[in-house]
Amino acid sequence: MDEDKKITLPDNLRGRSIHQKVIPTVCNLENMLNKLIEVEGNYSELKNWEQRSYNAYKIDDIKYEILNTGPENWKEIIKEHIINSDPDELGASCIDIYLVAYVSENHEKGRQNFCQYVKDKGISDKENSAQAIWQVGKGDGVFLDVLNDDGTVRN
Repeated sequence: MDEDKKITLPDNLRGRSIHQKVIPTVCNLENMLNKLIEVEGNYSELKNWEQRSYNAYKIDDIKYEILNTGPENWKEIIKEHIINSDPDELGASCIDIYLVAYVSENHEKGRQNFCQYVKDKGISDKENSAQAIWQVGKGDGVFLDVLNDDGTVRN
């Protein structure tokens, strides 16, 4: 993205702070969706970390759409679902995406800069936690085609 067209993002999502309730997890959205298909939508067969991702995205609200369409439709279904959801009801994984974008667009790009931001803002003082937030936020954002590999906003 041209520096002239740099995006400035607010530090909240419709009033929800991006600095609170940011919980590191290691399960990404794509893996959870594939597992959900594998277990034919049976939530109880998901591992704990997969259940956290499922709950963060409130997949229950769109589960039958996901189960009854192909993987080529999942990104649009999930993006539309996120846009139409109350940010206060979404879990940490969704906020991770936005936090990665916020730091990349408003401060500095890259994992190391992100981890330093997480420490500086008191989100977590643990390097592993900051890296987990980066990994999930960037990974899910790239999967959904909303972030570039450096964490900047794609669309």
